[in-house]
Amino acid sequence: MAKEIPTLCPYCGVGCGLLASTDGERILRIRGDPKHPANLGRVCPKGGTVAATVNVATRLRHAMLRDGFGKAPSVVPPGAAIRVAAEGIDRILQSHGPGAIAFYLSGQLTTEAQYIATKFAKAYLRTNHCDSNSRLCMASAGAGMKLSLGSDGPPTVYADIELADAFFFIGSNAAECHPVTFERIRKRIDKGARCVVADPRRTPTAESATVHLPIRPGTDLTLLNGLMRIIRDRGLLDARYIEQHTEGWEQLDAILDDYPLNVVAQRCGLEEADILSAAEIIAYTPKLITFWTMGINQSLQGTFASNAIINLHLATGRIGKPGAGPFSLTGQPNAMGGRDVGYMSHMLPGQRSVASEKDRADMEAVWGLKPGTIVSEVGHDAVRMFDAIDRGEIKALWVIGSNPAASMPNLPRIRSALEKCELVIVQDAYYPTETTKYAHVLLPAAVNLEQEGTYCNSERRVTLMEQVVPPPGDAKPDWWWVREIAVALGFRKGMQFESSEQIFDEFARSTAGRPNDQSGMHYKMLRELGPQLWPHPSMARANDRRYVDGIYPTATGKARLWARHDISPDEKPNADFPMLLTTGRVLNQWHTRTKTGQVEQLNALDPAPYLQIHPQDADELGLSTGDEVTISSRRGTARAPVLTDDTISPGVVFMPIHWNELWAQAASPNEATSDQTDPVSFQPALKCCAVKVAKVACRATAGSRQAAVTA
Repeated sequence: MAKEIPTLCPYCGVGCGLLASTDGERILRIRGDPKHPANLGRVCPKGGTVAATVNVATRLRHAMLRDGFGKAPSVVPPGAAIRVAAEGIDRILQSHGPGAIAFYLSGQLTTEAQYIATKFAKAYLRTNHCDSNSRLCMASAGAGMKLSLGSDGPPTVYADIELADAFFFIGSNAAECHPVTFERIRKRIDKGARCVVADPRRTPTAESATVHLPIRPGTDLTLLNGLMRIIRDRGLLDARYIEQHTEGWEQLDAILDDYPLNVVAQRCGLEEADILSAAEIIAYTPKLITFWTMGINQSLQGTFASNAIINLHLATGRIGKPGAGPFSLTGQPNAMGGRDVGYMSHMLPGQRSVASEKDRADMEAVWGLKPGTIVSEVGHDAVRMFDAIDRGEIKALWVIGSNPAASMPNLPRIRSALEKCELVIVQDAYYPTETTKYAHVLLPAAVNLEQEGTYCNSERRVTLMEQVVPPPGDAKPDWWWVREIAVALGFRKGMQFESSEQIFDEFARSTAGRPNDQSGMHYKMLRELGPQLWPHPSMARANDRRYVDGIYPTATGKARLWARHDISPDEKPNADFPMLLTTGRVLNQWHTRTKTGQVEQLNALDPAPYLQIHPQDADELGLSTGDEVTISSRRGTARAPVLTDDTISPGVVFMPIHWNELWAQAASPNEATSDQTDPVSFQPALKCCAVKVAKVACRATAGSRQAAVTA
């Protein structure tokens, strides 16, 4: 007899609850969970077809070993793969020390898998070279919130959407990237709420805007400072809130004179009248929510721009109140959980810092380690990690749940590094991927519907997903493989967890008293009461919204207003590279298509890569829709069919991120993207890259998006 089990969507940071019908062996049906507060029963096309990604031919069902790059892998029993992985790590550890070992984790893993891998790396192997694909996604937003508010994690919740009277989207195409959340926003707009969208493309999000600002890529901070000046000059500051709850206004005030309207318009490529129209909405609406994501985060000024977004809300007192506040939309389903467990190279669980002596001592006490065990030096971020592999300093890399050979910027450099790496362990649910061909050890992982565990979404809500069906073959939950290899290396004490529930209990205790306190949560509560927001301490119940009392987790108890000047990017167009390339997602594909590429319905809706270009630019280059072009930067060259489209600004081209080397050679925009990073967050500037576009002699044979739309 079929039964329905609550689980979770494995895609974006909305964190939609799903109900899966099963006979115990097969998934019979998926629908949205009407009781889950993140989606209230709604699902997008990806979430609605997730069952079609489970039992597919590309699932990695068995462990495999490979003698070297370019050689065919052989299927082996799990124990043999565990032994080879453990022996390889031990050999490198003994010969070269902890600094020669690195981990690359994922915001798509459960909190339990993220926690145990982080603990294994930093507590037992004593390497802080443990980073994640959140470095490409949310590092700047996290750094910005930490610097401005004292803690990572947005102050707002999804329920604020129904209370807001205005929305400001900057660097976010939520209609395609967070569609279920945007459906709630659109309904509010239909009832009279106004909307401003700053984006170089007239995206589906911008189609719902009261005012669309087609901003030049890389100039977001200029616009934000210009808006802050307008608010100041019109006397719309909340002087009482600034005085009682913030510090730094004098420094911020001092720089605003450098951002008059005419200068801002010129730098951003905007009309003055459009900026004023946007400012009328942003400045005069008490209940304003500002949403941002990759368009801000993936830039050289991602942290500074995040600070500037938060400045707008602090200086006007529109934070910690119903229907108002800055709201960073998380890219992956559990990137917030990963930041909570400290799975980035500068972090420890509970939003602690590797660089803090007290924070290290606190975690040594939690983990039962001798004082001084945790290394004090911050590990390599993702970009520097692969640089260190390329130089031969890091000799072992363990990749869990990610595909860096497709998703990292400057892919020629990444491939060079992976070819040189002495030991590459890749743990994934799918095979092949662009990364698996470099693996010496391949470990088969369970997917969401095949395991239990927790995720934390964009609004800080923790959901327990239950196992629906058993994993195929020898596939196991990601935490299981980490435990087995740790035990094989002799690290039994502190690593011999028997279940994901035991791991969560230890993680939750580690957050006690911290800004992201989850010590009051446990599996029984999450099963009985449903998804819960943090902070959720064991002895008290906090407000769902943060900072309601105007007290912040900083040394002074006050938030910080940061004076951030815009920085002229190094990656400027010139005669050789006259256009700006920006990248992003489309609605019906996900990351590198290891999941969505298996779903016929989604491939029919978004079938192939393309380069979106304005008709004016296309005419100058002699291009028409369907022509094959090369997109070349100072680093490398991508290749795609053209889509001419006047919804993108002249001088800017757009290419989606989802199609990569397994689709066609040079199909990824990351062949060309920049690996320059934000100086604070070390997040790569993927959104702004100077390129030249040139027609290839032969016409494209792959279908273009335009062809699919018009068919």
